[in-house]
Amino acid sequence: MRNNEIKKILIIRTGAIGDVVHTTALFRAIKKSYPQIEIHYMTSELIKPLLIEDTDIEKVLTINPKFKMFSSYTKEIANILKQENYDAAINLQPSLKIRYLIYLAGIKKQTSYKKDFKIHAVTNFWKTGLKFFPEIKEEKELKLYLPKDAIEYAKEKTKDLKRPLITINAGGVMSKRQGRTYPVKKWVELGNKLQEKYNGTIILNGAIEDKEILSPLNTIKNSINYIGELSLINSCAVIGESDIMLSGDSGPLHIATALGVKSIGLYGSMNEKRTGCYSSGINIVSKKSCVPCNRRKCKYLKKSKEIYAPCMEEININTIVEKINLCL
Repeated sequence: MRNNEIKKILIIRTGAIGDVVHTTALFRAIKKSYPQIEIHYMTSELIKPLLIEDTDIEKVLTINPKFKMFSSYTKEIANILKQENYDAAINLQPSLKIRYLIYLAGIKKQTSYKKDFKIHAVTNFWKTGLKFFPEIKEEKELKLYLPKDAIEYAKEKTKDLKRPLITINAGGVMSKRQGRTYPVKKWVELGNKLQEKYNGTIILNGAIEDKEILSPLNTIKNSINYIGELSLINSCAVIGESDIMLSGDSGPLHIATALGVKSIGLYGSMNEKRTGCYSSGINIVSKKSCVPCNRRKCKYLKKSKEIYAPCMEEININTIVEKINLCL
Protein backbone atom coordinates (compact mmCIF):
# COMPACT_ATOMS: atom_id res chain seq x y z
CA MET A 1 0.00 0.00 0.00
CA ARG A 2 1.42 3.37 -0.99
CA ASN A 3 1.17 6.18 1.54
CA ASN A 4 -1.07 8.21 -0.80
CA GLU A 5 -3.65 5.43 -0.47
CA ILE A 6 -3.77 5.73 3.31
CA LYS A 7 -6.49 8.09 4.45
CA LYS A 8 -7.11 6.75 7.92
CA ILE A 9 -4.69 4.89 10.20
CA LEU A 10 -4.78 3.26 13.62
CA ILE A 11 -1.77 3.33 15.98
CA ILE A 12 -1.78 0.98 18.97
CA ARG A 13 0.30 1.10 22.13
CA THR A 14 -1.41 0.15 25.38
CA GLY A 15 1.51 0.89 27.73
CA ALA A 16 3.69 1.56 29.57
CA ILE A 17 3.34 5.31 30.15
CA GLY A 18 6.90 6.14 29.11
CA ASP A 19 6.56 4.00 25.98
CA VAL A 20 3.38 5.80 24.93
CA VAL A 21 5.14 9.14 25.41
CA HIS A 22 7.94 7.87 23.17
CA THR A 23 5.46 6.93 20.42
CA THR A 24 4.14 10.48 20.13
CA ALA A 25 7.07 11.46 17.93
CA LEU A 26 5.91 8.93 15.31
CA PHE A 27 2.36 10.19 14.82
CA ARG A 28 3.62 13.77 14.98
CA ALA A 29 6.06 13.01 12.15
CA ILE A 30 3.26 11.40 10.11
CA LYS A 31 0.92 14.34 10.61
CA LYS A 32 3.63 16.84 9.72
CA SER A 33 4.31 15.14 6.37
CA TYR A 34 0.73 14.04 5.68
CA PRO A 35 -1.66 16.49 7.39
CA GLN A 36 -4.62 15.03 5.49
CA ILE A 37 -4.30 11.60 7.13
CA GLU A 38 -6.73 10.87 9.97
CA ILE A 39 -4.87 9.32 12.89
CA HIS A 40 -6.57 7.30 15.63
CA TYR A 41 -4.69 5.97 18.67
CA MET A 42 -5.64 3.02 20.88
CA THR A 43 -4.25 2.78 24.40
CA SER A 44 -5.37 1.97 27.95
CA GLU A 45 -7.99 3.97 29.86
CA LEU A 46 -5.27 5.05 32.31
CA ILE A 47 -3.09 6.62 29.62
CA LYS A 48 -5.89 8.13 27.49
CA PRO A 49 -5.82 11.52 29.31
CA LEU A 50 -2.27 12.08 28.03
CA LEU A 51 -3.50 12.01 24.43
CA ILE A 52 -7.01 13.45 24.32
CA GLU A 53 -5.79 17.05 23.92
CA ASP A 54 -3.29 16.19 21.19
CA THR A 55 -4.18 18.04 17.99
CA ASP A 56 -2.37 15.48 15.83
CA ILE A 57 -4.82 12.73 16.85
CA GLU A 58 -8.43 12.76 15.71
CA LYS A 59 -9.64 10.04 18.08
CA VAL A 60 -8.36 8.13 21.12
CA LEU A 61 -9.80 4.66 21.70
CA THR A 62 -9.25 2.50 24.76
CA ILE A 63 -8.73 -1.16 25.43
CA ASN A 64 -8.07 -3.24 28.52
CA PRO A 65 -4.41 -4.29 28.11
CA LYS A 66 -5.12 -7.55 29.93
CA PHE A 67 -7.75 -8.71 27.42
CA LYS A 68 -7.81 -12.38 26.50
CA MET A 69 -7.03 -13.25 22.91
CA PHE A 70 -10.03 -15.49 22.19
CA SER A 71 -12.77 -13.74 24.15
CA SER A 72 -16.07 -12.00 23.49
CA TYR A 73 -14.38 -8.75 24.61
CA THR A 74 -11.80 -9.10 21.83
CA LYS A 75 -14.56 -9.59 19.25
CA GLU A 76 -16.42 -6.58 20.64
CA ILE A 77 -13.36 -4.33 20.30
CA ALA A 78 -12.63 -5.74 16.85
CA ASN A 79 -16.16 -4.86 15.72
CA ILE A 80 -15.72 -1.29 16.98
CA LEU A 81 -12.48 -1.00 15.01
CA LYS A 82 -14.06 -2.57 11.93
CA GLN A 83 -16.66 0.21 11.80
CA GLU A 84 -13.87 2.79 11.46
CA ASN A 85 -12.68 1.31 8.13
CA TYR A 86 -8.99 1.85 8.71
CA ASP A 87 -6.66 1.63 5.73
CA ALA A 88 -3.73 0.46 7.85
CA ALA A 89 -2.55 -0.12 11.40
CA ILE A 90 0.78 0.51 13.08
CA ASN A 91 1.12 -1.97 15.91
CA LEU A 92 3.57 -0.60 18.46
CA GLN A 93 2.65 -3.21 21.09
CA PRO A 94 4.74 -6.30 20.26
CA SER A 95 2.21 -8.99 21.12
CA LEU A 96 0.44 -11.70 19.18
CA LYS A 97 -2.96 -10.80 20.61
CA ILE A 98 -2.75 -7.24 19.24
CA ARG A 99 -1.88 -8.59 15.79
CA TYR A 100 -4.85 -10.94 16.08
CA LEU A 101 -7.12 -8.05 17.11
CA ILE A 102 -6.04 -6.10 14.02
CA TYR A 103 -6.76 -9.15 11.86
CA LEU A 104 -10.24 -9.56 13.40
CA ALA A 105 -10.90 -5.87 12.75
CA GLY A 106 -10.39 -6.46 9.05
CA ILE A 107 -7.43 -4.11 8.76
CA LYS A 108 -5.54 -5.73 5.93
CA LYS A 109 -2.34 -3.72 6.18
CA GLN A 110 -0.32 -3.60 9.36
CA THR A 111 3.26 -3.18 10.44
CA SER A 112 4.52 -4.29 13.84
CA TYR A 113 7.15 -2.90 16.15
CA LYS A 114 10.24 -4.98 16.91
CA LYS A 115 12.34 -3.91 19.87
CA ASP A 116 15.91 -2.96 19.01
CA PHE A 117 18.17 -2.41 22.03
CA LYS A 118 20.81 -0.64 19.93
CA ILE A 119 18.71 2.48 19.26
CA HIS A 120 16.56 4.84 21.29
CA ALA A 121 12.93 3.78 21.72
CA VAL A 122 11.73 6.97 19.98
CA THR A 123 13.83 6.10 16.93
CA ASN A 124 12.66 2.49 17.14
CA PHE A 125 8.98 3.51 17.02
CA TRP A 126 9.66 5.99 14.20
CA LYS A 127 11.38 3.27 12.14
CA THR A 128 8.30 1.08 12.54
CA GLY A 129 6.25 3.69 10.68
CA LEU A 130 8.68 3.89 7.76
CA LYS A 131 7.04 0.89 6.08
CA PHE A 132 4.00 3.00 5.23
CA PHE A 133 5.61 6.44 5.36
CA PRO A 134 9.25 6.21 4.18
CA GLU A 135 9.56 10.00 3.80
CA ILE A 136 8.77 10.98 7.39
CA LYS A 137 11.51 12.72 9.37
CA GLU A 138 12.35 11.73 12.92
CA GLU A 139 11.16 14.34 15.42
CA LYS A 140 13.97 15.77 17.53
CA GLU A 141 11.82 16.60 20.56
CA LEU A 142 8.92 15.02 22.41
CA LYS A 143 5.81 17.02 23.19
CA LEU A 144 2.70 16.40 25.28
CA TYR A 145 -0.49 18.48 25.45
CA LEU A 146 -2.34 18.55 28.78
CA PRO A 147 -5.96 19.57 29.44
CA LYS A 148 -6.43 23.21 30.46
CA ASP A 149 -8.15 22.30 33.70
CA ALA A 150 -5.18 20.14 34.76
CA ILE A 151 -2.76 22.96 33.95
CA GLU A 152 -4.86 25.44 35.96
CA TYR A 153 -5.04 22.93 38.83
CA ALA A 154 -1.24 22.62 38.89
CA LYS A 155 -0.69 26.36 38.72
CA GLU A 156 -3.00 26.84 41.69
CA LYS A 157 -1.22 24.08 43.61
CA THR A 158 2.22 25.55 43.05
CA LYS A 159 1.65 29.31 42.88
CA ASP A 160 2.67 29.98 46.49
CA LEU A 161 5.53 27.49 46.65
CA LYS A 162 9.07 28.76 47.00
CA ARG A 163 11.15 28.20 43.88
CA PRO A 164 12.99 26.43 42.49
CA LEU A 165 10.46 23.60 42.38
CA ILE A 166 12.46 20.37 42.33
CA THR A 167 10.41 17.25 41.67
CA ILE A 168 11.83 13.97 42.91
CA ASN A 169 10.19 10.94 41.37
CA ALA A 170 11.16 8.10 43.71
CA GLY A 171 8.38 5.74 42.59
CA GLY A 172 8.68 2.29 41.06
CA VAL A 173 10.38 0.76 44.10
CA MET A 174 8.07 -2.25 44.06
CA SER A 175 8.18 -2.60 40.28
CA LYS A 176 8.89 -6.04 38.83
CA ARG A 177 11.90 -4.51 37.06
CA GLN A 178 14.79 -3.81 39.42
CA GLY A 179 17.74 -1.51 38.86
CA ARG A 180 15.68 1.58 38.04
CA THR A 181 15.06 3.15 41.45
CA TYR A 182 17.43 5.19 43.59
CA PRO A 183 17.59 4.23 47.31
CA VAL A 184 15.23 6.23 49.51
CA LYS A 185 17.99 7.07 52.01
CA LYS A 186 19.99 8.66 49.19
CA TRP A 187 16.97 10.62 47.98
CA VAL A 188 16.63 12.02 51.51
CA GLU A 189 20.29 13.01 51.64
CA LEU A 190 20.12 14.52 48.16
CA GLY A 191 16.91 16.41 48.92
CA ASN A 192 18.34 18.00 52.03
CA LYS A 193 21.53 18.97 50.21
CA LEU A 194 19.49 20.67 47.53
CA GLN A 195 17.49 22.54 50.14
CA GLU A 196 20.68 23.79 51.76
CA LYS A 197 21.89 25.04 48.39
CA TYR A 198 18.73 26.34 46.70
CA ASN A 199 16.20 26.75 49.56
CA GLY A 200 13.27 26.00 47.26
CA THR A 201 10.53 23.37 47.41
CA ILE A 202 10.91 19.63 46.93
CA ILE A 203 7.87 17.99 45.32
CA LEU A 204 7.68 14.25 45.98
CA ASN A 205 6.20 12.12 43.23
CA GLY A 206 5.59 8.38 43.15
CA ALA A 207 3.13 5.51 42.93
CA ILE A 208 0.56 4.75 45.64
CA GLU A 209 2.04 1.28 46.22
CA ASP A 210 5.35 2.91 47.20
CA LYS A 211 3.84 5.38 49.66
CA GLU A 212 4.85 3.54 52.83
CA ILE A 213 8.37 2.61 51.77
CA LEU A 214 9.00 6.20 50.64
CA SER A 215 7.70 7.77 53.87
CA PRO A 216 11.25 8.78 54.96
CA LEU A 217 11.16 11.36 52.16
CA ASN A 218 8.86 13.41 54.39
CA THR A 219 11.92 14.35 56.45
CA ILE A 220 13.29 16.46 53.58
CA LYS A 221 13.07 20.11 54.52
CA ASN A 222 10.21 22.04 52.86
CA SER A 223 8.95 19.04 50.90
CA ILE A 224 5.42 18.37 49.68
CA ASN A 225 4.37 14.75 49.40
CA TYR A 226 2.09 14.02 46.44
CA ILE A 227 2.96 10.31 46.30
CA GLY A 228 -0.23 8.46 45.40
CA GLU A 229 -2.30 11.62 45.98
CA LEU A 230 -2.88 12.92 42.45
CA SER A 231 -4.50 11.56 39.31
CA LEU A 232 -2.13 10.80 36.45
CA ILE A 233 -3.06 13.91 34.51
CA ASN A 234 -2.83 16.24 37.54
CA SER A 235 0.49 14.70 38.49
CA CYS A 236 1.73 15.38 34.96
CA ALA A 237 0.58 18.98 35.20
CA VAL A 238 2.41 19.49 38.51
CA ILE A 239 5.53 18.03 36.91
CA GLY A 240 5.03 20.53 34.11
CA GLU A 241 5.22 23.40 36.63
CA SER A 242 8.52 22.11 38.04
CA ASP A 243 11.89 23.71 37.39
CA ILE A 244 13.62 20.34 37.28
CA MET A 245 12.76 16.64 37.49
CA LEU A 246 14.98 13.99 39.09
CA SER A 247 14.08 10.36 38.49
CA GLY A 248 15.14 6.88 37.59
CA ASP A 249 14.04 5.49 34.22
CA SER A 250 10.26 5.90 34.44
CA GLY A 251 7.10 7.25 32.85
CA PRO A 252 7.22 10.51 34.88
CA LEU A 253 10.79 11.16 33.69
CA HIS A 254 9.76 10.89 30.04
CA ILE A 255 6.63 12.95 30.68
CA ALA A 256 8.83 15.69 32.11
CA THR A 257 11.06 15.78 29.03
CA ALA A 258 7.96 15.90 26.80
CA LEU A 259 6.66 18.86 28.82
CA GLY A 260 9.90 20.75 28.38
CA VAL A 261 11.00 20.38 32.01
CA LYS A 262 14.74 20.16 32.63
CA SER A 263 15.30 16.54 33.58
CA ILE A 264 17.99 14.34 35.06
CA GLY A 265 17.62 10.57 34.67
CA LEU A 266 19.46 8.05 36.84
CA TYR A 267 20.33 4.86 34.99
CA GLY A 268 21.39 1.45 36.26
CA SER A 269 20.07 -1.73 34.68
CA MET A 270 18.38 0.04 31.77
CA ASN A 271 20.33 1.22 28.73
CA GLU A 272 20.30 5.04 28.64
CA LYS A 273 21.01 4.91 24.91
CA ARG A 274 17.61 3.26 24.50
CA THR A 275 15.45 4.90 27.17
CA GLY A 276 17.46 7.90 28.31
CA CYS A 277 16.08 11.45 28.33
CA TYR A 278 15.29 12.02 24.66
CA SER A 279 16.85 15.07 23.03
CA SER A 280 16.84 17.27 26.13
CA GLY A 281 17.85 16.24 29.62
CA ILE A 282 20.88 14.73 31.32
CA ASN A 283 21.50 11.03 31.87
CA ILE A 284 23.63 9.92 34.81
CA VAL A 285 24.75 6.34 34.23
CA SER A 286 26.02 3.98 36.91
CA LYS A 287 29.67 2.99 36.47
CA LYS A 288 29.11 -0.60 37.54
CA SER A 289 30.69 -3.02 35.07
CA CYS A 290 27.43 -4.94 34.64
CA VAL A 291 25.52 -1.85 33.42
CA PRO A 292 23.33 -2.02 31.41
CA CYS A 293 22.06 -5.56 31.94
CA ASN A 294 18.38 -5.00 30.98
CA ARG A 295 17.45 -7.70 33.48
CA ARG A 296 14.15 -7.65 35.35
CA LYS A 297 15.78 -9.17 38.44
CA CYS A 298 19.19 -8.12 39.65
CA LYS A 299 21.47 -11.15 40.02
CA TYR A 300 23.20 -9.48 42.99
CA LEU A 301 20.04 -9.13 45.08
CA LYS A 302 19.82 -12.44 46.90
CA LYS A 303 17.74 -11.60 49.94
CA SER A 304 14.00 -10.91 49.69
CA LYS A 305 14.34 -7.67 51.65
CA GLU A 306 16.92 -6.24 49.26
CA ILE A 307 15.23 -3.94 46.74
CA TYR A 308 17.87 -1.49 45.54
CA ALA A 309 20.29 -2.82 42.95
CA PRO A 310 24.03 -2.12 43.51
CA CYS A 311 24.19 -0.20 40.23
CA MET A 312 21.75 2.41 41.54
CA GLU A 313 23.36 2.44 44.99
CA GLU A 314 26.63 3.31 43.25
CA ILE A 315 25.43 6.61 41.75
CA ASN A 316 27.08 9.38 43.75
CA ILE A 317 24.96 12.15 45.25
CA ASN A 318 27.59 14.77 44.49
CA THR A 319 27.51 13.77 40.83
CA ILE A 320 23.77 14.45 40.76
CA VAL A 321 24.24 17.82 42.49
CA GLU A 322 26.88 18.81 39.91
CA LYS A 323 24.44 18.07 37.08
CA ILE A 324 21.65 19.98 38.81
CA ASN A 325 23.96 22.98 39.04
CA LEU A 326 24.08 22.99 35.24
CA CYS A 327 20.29 23.17 35.04
CA LEU A 328 19.35 25.68 37.73
